[in-house]
Amino acid sequence: MIRAWSIDTTFANGLPWADLRNEVFKTTRASLRQPTNCTQVLQDAYTKFSKRGQPFIVSDSSFQPQIMLPREYIKWLTTQSDAVLSVWPVRTKRRALGAMMSTVDHKSTIAFMDTIVGRFLTRNLDNVQADVSGEMSASIDSAMGLGERDWHEVNLMQTFKDIGDRTGVRALILLSGHLPPIIRPIGGLLLFLPFRFCKARVKKVLTLVIKQRMQEVAREQDDAKSENESQDFLTQSLRVIMKDKFSVHRSAEYVADQFLVLSFATLASTSLVASNLFLDIISSAPSLNAYELLRLEAASAFQSESSWADPIALKKLVLADSAIRESIRRSSIQTRGLLRAVVSPDGVTLPNGTHIPRGTWLGVPVQAVHMDGDLYDKPYEYKPFRFTKMRSENYAQSQEKVDATDIGDTFLGWSYGRYACPGRWFAVQNLKLMIAYITLNYEIQPIDKRPESLVFGDANVPSMSACIKVRRRRRA
Repeated sequence: MIRAWSIDTTFANGLPWADLRNEVFKTTRASLRQPTNCTQVLQDAYTKFSKRGQPFIVSDSSFQPQIMLPREYIKWLTTQSDAVLSVWPVRTKRRALGAMMSTVDHKSTIAFMDTIVGRFLTRNLDNVQADVSGEMSASIDSAMGLGERDWHEVNLMQTFKDIGDRTGVRALILLSGHLPPIIRPIGGLLLFLPFRFCKARVKKVLTLVIKQRMQEVAREQDDAKSENESQDFLTQSLRVIMKDKFSVHRSAEYVADQFLVLSFATLASTSLVASNLFLDIISSAPSLNAYELLRLEAASAFQSESSWADPIALKKLVLADSAIRESIRRSSIQTRGLLRAVVSPDGVTLPNGTHIPRGTWLGVPVQAVHMDGDLYDKPYEYKPFRFTKMRSENYAQSQEKVDATDIGDTFLGWSYGRYACPGRWFAVQNLKLMIAYITLNYEIQPIDKRPESLVFGDANVPSMSACIKVRRRRRA
């Protein structure tokens, strides 16, 4: 019992601990305070230590303290070998991958996602745009309604879950990774039993569909004439998989498991980002006229029904692109990121010479970096067109990339390095189509103050109780 509430501090090696107080059981109590003071602790420690190039330690509600590295260590952190620093111990514990991925191993999952998302989906975004926009418009109409006369209230988080991820279980899966170890077995069981039940039912149906599609693809390969090949995402993905040299990838059960993981990893995260995005837009300063300018841009880009399938039209949404990037900066869904576990038996030595033993977690205070006044003017303000301005002639000589999908050591919303989100192009495509369709077809009443986000561990989740008033825009 005592060990379950205790924390090993031998890894500290003289580094400053950001949130300890002079009290009994100070490390344990600091961990229990994390859900209520995480954001402020990280911001204060970033200013005090990171800005001076010094790593620091922060407690965590999971009783797994982490060493936060200064921004100048990011490239060092993300270029270390997987045999030295690995993301998998973190993801297995933090993201509850044991429950989500019990039938597949991590390396094959990365290979699958790299093939399907990194190589296939990203390269074929133009081909899937028509299907995506069609499905999205139907989902938005269903979630927001078609009434043009009266305003009605909708729960923002639930609306975007309905639009982007109808399973609604990802939040429960994430939560379990932040529970204190003494209650994690019980809490995990209560959270995972419903998930496993739902997953089994969905997988059974999905496996049957995949088997049918695999048979169709096999017939296509035997038929020299393939003029009528289906262009939908699942069938296209199966064509790629069935050409893979690893025969295990041809199992329908395996593919079903991987597509379930893919759906959790992409759709749920997109719904969180979308909720933040619209909260930011409708609570922005009235003088910015953000919602109306985004609507006018969408009206200019999508002048006919066929425009929704045109990739060129999507590329015209430069204001929307900036609004998305700024929301990810201002309302990051992570307080900490780029987390790695030291897996080398010999440990690792930081650039400043500090030796860190095996089992220690390292990361970066993402939210604090995004709120750095030396990197961003008025960082606590949501300025939707901040990055549009950065594309102007004043920044023509700069090498900084400011598209919504661009990554760098000052913008960590998609992570950084070889484990940066491979689906970010697809996510931004979805978010742009979402902004365009909603602003063109719906009115949303602005709000005076943005609801506070819920911070738990390294998760920064938009308010689950926030409601907005909407109505269908009257057609001319």
